[in-house]
Amino acid sequence: MMPDDVYSLLWKVFLSFHVTSKCAVDSATLTSCELIAHLLKFGPAGSAHMQSGLRRTSAPGPWAPGLWVPGLWAPGLWAPGLWAPGLRRMSVRGLWAPVCMLLARLMVLADAESLPSFLKAPDDQIGISGGVASFVCQALGEPPPRITWMKKGKKVSSQRFEVIEFDNGSVLRIQPLRTHRDEAMYECTAANSVGEINTSAKLTVLEEDQVPHGFPSIDMGPQLKVVERTRTATMLCSASGNPDPEIFWFKDFLPVDIDSSNGRIKQLRSGALQIELSEESDQGKYECVAVNNAGTRYSAPANLYVRVRRVPPRFSIPPTDHEVMPGGNVNLTCVAVGAPMPYVKWMTGALDLTREDEAPVGRNVLELTDVRQSANYTCVAISSLGTIHTTAQISVKALLLKTRFVFILTALPKPPDSLLVTETTATSVTLTWDSGNPEPVSYYVIQYHSKLSINGHQEVDGVATTRYSIGGLSPYSEYEFQVIAVNNIGRGPPSGAVDARTSEQAPSSPPLHVQARMLSPTAMRIQWEPPDEPNGQIRGYRVYYSTRHDAPLSSWHRHNTDDGEMTSILGLTTDTTYSIRVLGFTSKGDGPLSDVLLVKTQQGVPTQPIGFEAEAELDTRIMLSWQWPVNDQIINLELVYWEASDLANKYQITLEPMGSYAIDGLKPDTLYMFSLAARSELGLGVFTQPIEARTAQSTLPLELHLLSLSSTSIQVSWVAPPAASHHGNIASYSLAYQALPGEEATRQAVTGIRFNVSSYVLDDLEKWTEYVVWVSAHTDKGPGPESPAGRIRTQEDVPGAPPRKVEAYALNSTAFRVTWKPPLPVKQHGQIRGYQVVYTRLENGEPHGQPLIIDVSLPEAQEATITGLLPEKSYSVTVAAYTTKGDGARSKAKVVTTTGAVPGKPTMMISTTIGNTALIQWQPPKEMVGEHTGYLLQYKRAEEEAFTVKDFKKTDDHFTVTGLYKGATYIFRLCAKNRAGNGEEYTKVVSTPEDVPGSYPQNLSVVDLSATSTTLSWDPPPLAERNGRIVQYLVVYRDINSQHNATNTTTDTRMTVQGLRPDTTYDIRVRAFTSKGSGPLSPSVQSRTMSTLPVPEFTKNFGVRAVTKTSVLLTWEVPETYQSQVPFKILYNQQSVEVQAHLKKKLIRGLLPETDYSFVLMSRGNSAGGLQQQVLHPDRS
Repeated sequence: MMPDDVYSLLWKVFLSFHVTSKCAVDSATLTSCELIAHLLKFGPAGSAHMQSGLRRTSAPGPWAPGLWVPGLWAPGLWAPGLWAPGLRRMSVRGLWAPVCMLLARLMVLADAESLPSFLKAPDDQIGISGGVASFVCQALGEPPPRITWMKKGKKVSSQRFEVIEFDNGSVLRIQPLRTHRDEAMYECTAANSVGEINTSAKLTVLEEDQVPHGFPSIDMGPQLKVVERTRTATMLCSASGNPDPEIFWFKDFLPVDIDSSNGRIKQLRSGALQIELSEESDQGKYECVAVNNAGTRYSAPANLYVRVRRVPPRFSIPPTDHEVMPGGNVNLTCVAVGAPMPYVKWMTGALDLTREDEAPVGRNVLELTDVRQSANYTCVAISSLGTIHTTAQISVKALLLKTRFVFILTALPKPPDSLLVTETTATSVTLTWDSGNPEPVSYYVIQYHSKLSINGHQEVDGVATTRYSIGGLSPYSEYEFQVIAVNNIGRGPPSGAVDARTSEQAPSSPPLHVQARMLSPTAMRIQWEPPDEPNGQIRGYRVYYSTRHDAPLSSWHRHNTDDGEMTSILGLTTDTTYSIRVLGFTSKGDGPLSDVLLVKTQQGVPTQPIGFEAEAELDTRIMLSWQWPVNDQIINLELVYWEASDLANKYQITLEPMGSYAIDGLKPDTLYMFSLAARSELGLGVFTQPIEARTAQSTLPLELHLLSLSSTSIQVSWVAPPAASHHGNIASYSLAYQALPGEEATRQAVTGIRFNVSSYVLDDLEKWTEYVVWVSAHTDKGPGPESPAGRIRTQEDVPGAPPRKVEAYALNSTAFRVTWKPPLPVKQHGQIRGYQVVYTRLENGEPHGQPLIIDVSLPEAQEATITGLLPEKSYSVTVAAYTTKGDGARSKAKVVTTTGAVPGKPTMMISTTIGNTALIQWQPPKEMVGEHTGYLLQYKRAEEEAFTVKDFKKTDDHFTVTGLYKGATYIFRLCAKNRAGNGEEYTKVVSTPEDVPGSYPQNLSVVDLSATSTTLSWDPPPLAERNGRIVQYLVVYRDINSQHNATNTTTDTRMTVQGLRPDTTYDIRVRAFTSKGSGPLSPSVQSRTMSTLPVPEFTKNFGVRAVTKTSVLLTWEVPETYQSQVPFKILYNQQSVEVQAHLKKKLIRGLLPETDYSFVLMSRGNSAGGLQQQVLHPDRS
């Protein structure tokens, strides 16, 4: 019993005695008992307080100094002189004083302290250089002692020395051992406030060649183990020596405490460690240690990973519909499985029939009695991974009223006989029986249970006929059935039992733990474990593999096996990534496919880690776990992760070989994606498909509020976290803030804000700048997690700099244009609302008259045109930006001089004709300045870059443009000219009417093909014959052996035609459409789809050896068994070339740069595969 518990008990005793006692006491006794009552009520703290109070007592009386020395609380309290004369002066009557004395003595016992004592002392050890030594020391005492380790009188300190604390003990671990340097006496000291004790052990370190005969040897050490939670894990260990060594186990450098595991952890006679009902806490690094009088040897450490399966709930036995007689009874059974196992409850409508806190796990039987009305009952299965439900209908049969005979029943019914199984399916069994009773039977009860189940019988109540089908059974399972007759007296004895096995069904789950390993560059071994739910006798497995994981499964290669759980696949292409999927099948059909496993055909490169899972542990941490390929020589693993909403920023971490890893520092309530690959000395394996996990919502108690006070200050306020979320009293707060955006912005911090302050003003900030702010609460243990980031922008101010790159140039005699760039973002100090252009006429270089202001109230404006000026005059112009707070600084003045006067804008009319011409007519400007010298006409098609330019005399007033295209847009510009230059332009845009395309799409070609598809590419019709905007294309294709055409439409100049037949030649054409209709069909191209038949071994390793600007070198290998003299044929982009097989290479010349080519090597119609290769562009070579 702890001291506090003793105080509590004594306080209750004291109260009880004080209330019931009728003894008379004098004032001295009352004072003494009140003092004891105080000590009992307030425990050790009260004791200390009252001791100090007693020492200050000076008045005469029962608690005078005479009592204290050597009185009640002195160390001599329990000496023969315990009851000092001062204590004897108390005047006491009755039993009250002895009780007070007894309580006082118990008080001191409850608060007793004790010297430390060793529970386990370290043992002498003899180790090996480069090996490990661990000294274990445990001690007890009150208060609990602190253990320290000393070597040669000094506290141990070295990178090779590690001290690991545990309950009542400490381990000193030395690794690696060094001869001579580590040989010493190591002292364990246990100390508390009462005193200290110490003990020591000797360490001897031998070189390997000095090891004596009989020194322990580890014959078999533990290996990496992955086990599912609740399963049994066995870590193997066997050792030899003379005498036979004793084996001990360490986990994470601490001794394994087998005695405290309640029998769950056992050490077998062989030395192996067996862990039953494994838990997540069992996960860690294990070492076995062999010890005899010759020395100590440690095994290599091995990790044990405990996996927690996560499977959404599903109904393995859903409830079935029933019909019952009025007043009958029926049991509805509902079984759901998953990992974790779901809770199962019943509902009818919105009414819960199962209390939330009483919902059983996995199986729930709803017992319905005295059923009078038909109703629906819903079974609900709930786990952390989701909620599912299913409904069963209970129907009450209608009674037909007939003349009835009255029978008087005086005995229970006899058991039914002739019970037979007449029909079975995968989930049901049909029974028939004879009543076996001459008297009427009210109904029957069917009892049944699975032969493999440890649960009792399930019942179907209220059966009114002698034939009944029981549903909801498990496939390929053996059941036992019996029937009971029921009359008005009660239930009779059961019939004889019959057995039946349900039929097989296709598996309902995929094979488990699919793994693959390369045996050679072209051969792979694949292995797996049987499905969890085979639903029958597994007759074999189908392995599907393909280089295109997104292709339809029908196009994947298929490899069948018998009922073995391993197979090899040969003839693979080297340096290629394959997708692998496996399914099991019974006599009733195929089960579901396993998830895709990616494998690279490069020997020595590790396979894909399997069982990759992610689970959020905190709002900033996600735990990842996996099974890495233990058969491969892994040197590390590469982990890539990113926020699902931010694909551009990915993070990569290199990990030591391990089976789990926790990523910290993540954002709360954020979805992350993870992918993992293993690396060996020979290269990096395939990354897993990305998995996702969302961090938990932040439980941070702080509620952050931000207020912008000015252009340079922000007020930050917060609400203190609730007391329940503290880990101690709040001592202070701290703020962190950072300007956004900008990589150069550094994170600033404000610390030491008092605990009773709930707001703070940040000063000297940048103007009109967005800041992100965090706040943290601190206890004496350190800072808590940061609050979610708050964002706020400081207030606007006037721009801090003028517009940049201000330029001004004359447009004509009465106008100039000024252009600028906005101030740099950091100098804008707000949202630019517009610009002010200020200009003044100059006379002899000095301003003349008042400045004029043009307000350009468009934030995005970067130019302005000033009109109404005088010819051949100079003007000074400046520009300033403004925000809602006012104008900013003005730019340096620019001086611009207007030109001499030029003509004004002429008038122009344009009329188009059907004959691809346009008539342009014009009249002179209304305002003609100077001598009129002629006109300038410019025109072009909108898609073209350059204008066509025509000059005309001043007497000309029209022009006909010929050669216009149909369905095209043209731009016309016309201006008058004088000796000062060109006048103001008149601009007009016209469009010619559209027509159907006059030509077909160009350069139709096949750029890719497979067994069931071909990909086409083409260019639009020539611009001159396009006759308008192309709105769609029509692809027309047919089997060359068929007259039936098929069509597809697209708006793109590329299309993949799907659903073709393998090894078939197709004729393909394409036509273009405008809004007016279709143009002509293009010349046809022919494309032959790939064959799905296995490729005979006429060649292998067909590949591209080198690529230049206009050529590709193809190479291949020919097996020794290939003797044919027929030349090979290489097909590429509708061209072909023959080559002799024994040459083993062919240089293809005359190719176009920057072009995709598809190469197929053929021999008598057999294809060695399609290679996709892009010829390099000359600029990239």
